[in-house]
Amino acid sequence: MVGEGRPRARLLWLSMVLAPVAVSVAANQVLNDGVWSGPWLAGTIVAAVAAGLIVERAGRTLAPAARSVTETKRDLARLVQERWSDEVVTRSVGDPPIPISWHLTQKSDLMDRPHLIIDREPAVSGRSDQIAALAVAFRRLRPRRLVITGGRGTGKTTLAIQLMLRLIETRADDDPVPVLLPAADWDIEAYPRFQDWVARRVRTDYAALPDPGNRQDGADVLADRGAILAVLDGLDELPEPARAKVIEKLSTTLRPRDQLIITSRTTEYGDAVAAARRPLRAAAVIAPKALPRDAVADYLATALPAPSPAWTRVLRALREGDAPALAEVTSIALGLWLVRAVYADRPDVDPAPLAGEYARDAPALRAHLLDNALGALLAARATIRPAAWDPAAVTAWTHRLARLPAESGDHDLAWWRLTDQALPASRLPRALIRTSIGALTGLAFALPAALTAMLTYGPLFGAAFGACYGLSAVEAARTPDFAPLRVRRRLRDFSRGLRSDMWMILILLPAGLGLPGAVYYALEYGWKMGVAGLMSALGVGWVTVRVWRRQNRKPGRADEDHLPPFTAAVTPRSTWRVNRGLVGLQLMNALLLGAAVGFAVDFMNEADLVPTNPSASVDAGMGIVFGIAFGLVNKRQHTWLKSTIALLHLAPAGRLPLRLMPFLHDLHRLGVLRAVGPFYQFRHAELQAHLAARAGPPSR
Repeated sequence: MVGEGRPRARLLWLSMVLAPVAVSVAANQVLNDGVWSGPWLAGTIVAAVAAGLIVERAGRTLAPAARSVTETKRDLARLVQERWSDEVVTRSVGDPPIPISWHLTQKSDLMDRPHLIIDREPAVSGRSDQIAALAVAFRRLRPRRLVITGGRGTGKTTLAIQLMLRLIETRADDDPVPVLLPAADWDIEAYPRFQDWVARRVRTDYAALPDPGNRQDGADVLADRGAILAVLDGLDELPEPARAKVIEKLSTTLRPRDQLIITSRTTEYGDAVAAARRPLRAAAVIAPKALPRDAVADYLATALPAPSPAWTRVLRALREGDAPALAEVTSIALGLWLVRAVYADRPDVDPAPLAGEYARDAPALRAHLLDNALGALLAARATIRPAAWDPAAVTAWTHRLARLPAESGDHDLAWWRLTDQALPASRLPRALIRTSIGALTGLAFALPAALTAMLTYGPLFGAAFGACYGLSAVEAARTPDFAPLRVRRRLRDFSRGLRSDMWMILILLPAGLGLPGAVYYALEYGWKMGVAGLMSALGVGWVTVRVWRRQNRKPGRADEDHLPPFTAAVTPRSTWRVNRGLVGLQLMNALLLGAAVGFAVDFMNEADLVPTNPSASVDAGMGIVFGIAFGLVNKRQHTWLKSTIALLHLAPAGRLPLRLMPFLHDLHRLGVLRAVGPFYQFRHAELQAHLAARAGPPSR
């Protein structure tokens, strides 16, 4: 809502809401001797809500004006850079970078013929702490396509992010914009053409506004032009049959100008290539080298806050080969990160077990580090407020979060799905809780609509209208609205669309006898009947045109000099806030709708379109008809409300924290989670698997 965290803005909003209330109270005192009638009270509520909506919408900034292709690319590059630069800081991959060496794979069956990839030696090689050289090597590829392979925890995603940011920093206007996208999100059946899926995902992650004229938007244009360098992260996260299909689709749908970077575990990528019977066309494939002992010792010495005798002994043992388990575990990026998180970043913790108890048992050392990683992050980092969470509860909730995606077959932690995934596994309790959540959600929307409808026309009509309108809220949309509210922009686009439809509506009026009928009713039965007939004809004409346009949804060619802009990098917190704001707007709209429908039915009564003194069954029937009609066209974007109500069921049982989004955000700041568009994911798959195994059996 407007004014979040700004007391002055909140005070202004409150004063603007109270102003029409004060005027109404004064006018009622003068005109009605202080006696409040239902319609007068409803009108007061409508005036207060309308004033609140006006201030709410006026306070929101408009999205940038339409842009050219070059400007759209710059805007997208800026948003990607800002979004992932913040993630680099959170992931602690920027200071100091782990010096992993990368080289062209020695497995010839994973890569296409070398002459299709690069003109001359040396081929793609370099180190993660020298990313500029790797970016230069990537740009020498012909075409620019790269597959980053390696085992679990070898730093594939980190390298992809570093490379993406470096390519953005050094890009020219004619270079494509690198954008990280989760490979597991590509549904080949729904989007058989790779460019269509890229456009859809970029549109979601960076809030591209739709074109009001049903034309292609900036994401469509950039994807079709090859102006987006898709960085597909986690090909191995797809089911086994889907990986081969992705290789086949990419090989057949990529055009010569399309650039691409993919990350995948080596074994899974090899299996996909074998199943597809061909490697990805013209793509270089690189793999990491194991970190040598001396490089690990140098890195840890640099990362230590201050040298100590205990650490001196550990590093000496590592260099001299007296701690083979430590050398094996830290030969990959994940192991080195775990040692740093559990020991190096905590000066008060004795590192002696690294060269003592666990010196020669690598599996035991790895399990020890994974067991203590979460507690170490909680103790060492000041990002989570100590008084905000109980450490034991944080551990239990994180274990549960690690298990939920595996149980649902999903890799993403989506706040709007977690509450449903965390419900009891047994069918009957799950069904009962879902029913109660839906009923409470419907009640939240039924009450304001029923209140103003009762005040304007009567209690029976209002109750029936509110109940049937509330039924539309029982089932929310599967996914929330990702784009920023930008209410003024949306209203402007709606008005433009309405103006573009008006000429068709005016053609339909005479053809459908709507206009002659309205004139006839006005002359024969009075102006009220004429107005009612005209409004009915306009409404039918508008609905007809909108339905026809939906049947012909194929977008037209874009105006490349006036593309709708990208407005923001979408994050889990931004989608949560947007949908919280949408619920507030929809509740206020329910108040307005109830009053508007009540006044409309009262007008119909005055125009003798309905009986003058209708029976109770007629009142209830009209309420049911109008409630169902408006409920069917209601945009059910209230996932925030359903999730909040669900948390009231889940939190007392310890299944999830009541303040779920702040908790997920704090885990992200700790480095346990990463944010990819509107989703959270566990930063390391091995850590997630370990935490899920420690969570115990799922509760019934």
